[in-house]
Amino acid sequence: SRHWEKRIGTTLNFLAVSHRHLGRGYALGGYNHPRSRMSEKSTYADLLRHYCATLRYWEQEIDARRLTLVINGGKELAICARLAGIPFRVMNGSRYRNFHNWAVNEYFENPQIAEGFLHGNDLAIPDLPFDRPYDNHLHNRNRFFKDVRATRLLKRGAFEIARYCWWRLRGYEKARGYYLSENLRYFWRFWREWRRLVGLAQTTLEDLANKPFVYFPLHIEPETALQGLSPEFFYQLSAIAAISRDLPAGVLLGVKEAYGAVGRRPADFYGQIAEFKNVVLLDPSVPGFECARHAAATVTICGTAGLESALLGKCVVTFGRHNIYNVLPHVRVVTDEADLRRFLHEAVFSSDDPEERKRSGQRFLKSVVANSFDMHDYDYFHPERLRSEAVLDACDTLINSLKTAETPVLPRERSFA
Repeated sequence: SRHWEKRIGTTLNFLAVSHRHLGRGYALGGYNHPRSRMSEKSTYADLLRHYCATLRYWEQEIDARRLTLVINGGKELAICARLAGIPFRVMNGSRYRNFHNWAVNEYFENPQIAEGFLHGNDLAIPDLPFDRPYDNHLHNRNRFFKDVRATRLLKRGAFEIARYCWWRLRGYEKARGYYLSENLRYFWRFWREWRRLVGLAQTTLEDLANKPFVYFPLHIEPETALQGLSPEFFYQLSAIAAISRDLPAGVLLGVKEAYGAVGRRPADFYGQIAEFKNVVLLDPSVPGFECARHAAATVTICGTAGLESALLGKCVVTFGRHNIYNVLPHVRVVTDEADLRRFLHEAVFSSDDPEERKRSGQRFLKSVVANSFDMHDYDYFHPERLRSEAVLDACDTLINSLKTAETPVLPRERSFA
């Protein structure tokens, strides 16, 4: 284990942060995520053996097969690709309409987008509309409001029981994953906690009219979009406490729950947030896009709300170090908590020209589109909608990314040398 830690420049525990089973303990705000046999029965020695075996396997595969490119692998494969000096690409949603791009590492970073923003002033793209969330969010939102109905709860439970029985009869490995009882309890908590949250979080945007507030969207846990993209900082309740402490007098913090997180939170999670005197729980049915639009600024770890706010010309404070939008001049990245108070003050009372911030956001959006490919009406719920032109565009964009961008070596990976 220490041999591998020296080679990759970080700990094996760091890799486990984003693992839903072996790293379950790191999902601090997702304690009620369904438990699995792996999460219950694995020991610390099992965790170390798992990562040693996985890293060794992929290193041997890359060497034996003389691979020169890795596409859509996981975190361990991305690390082994870097060790071998070969490029790694993973398809990632660009969070605008249905555009996707080829990220260069497990943190979904894309240096081409930053380069386009910083040096691509001659991009021949007209101004792009930005008036709604990206497509996948809209699809998931619609599905969520169907799932919270009582009839849907019963159907989901019946389907889960039937599916689990089928897996057991066929001897599928899936039947030895999550416990059936855990999934059924999660469905019940999902239905119950949504109703509890609606009763507790009743602050609307109309209630905050003419009141300065900062918007903080909660993340789902466990989820790649939090622990995977920001393993250096994934402490949501701690972030809320720090923001509350450092906000200027008279400024509120509006916290909004993520749909997919309902039913996974620890007991009294929302009650703890509501204890802060300058914090309000926003109505969870209000679109996050509108919260970002009306807020004086947005604070996030690595959420899409940070990108949406920055594109709208709002100041953003983020704890995540790998966000593609961190390159924007009106985005501040917290690497030292001592800077938070100053960042919040500057974000709320910014003297920058808001129109210039919008122009910067538009230039960044053009770079995103220029380095992405359009998947049109495809989504993972409807794979039959995949168009041949989308595949060709994806291939062209992949080839272009391999021509112009090298895989970066992150500083922390040299820290043990």
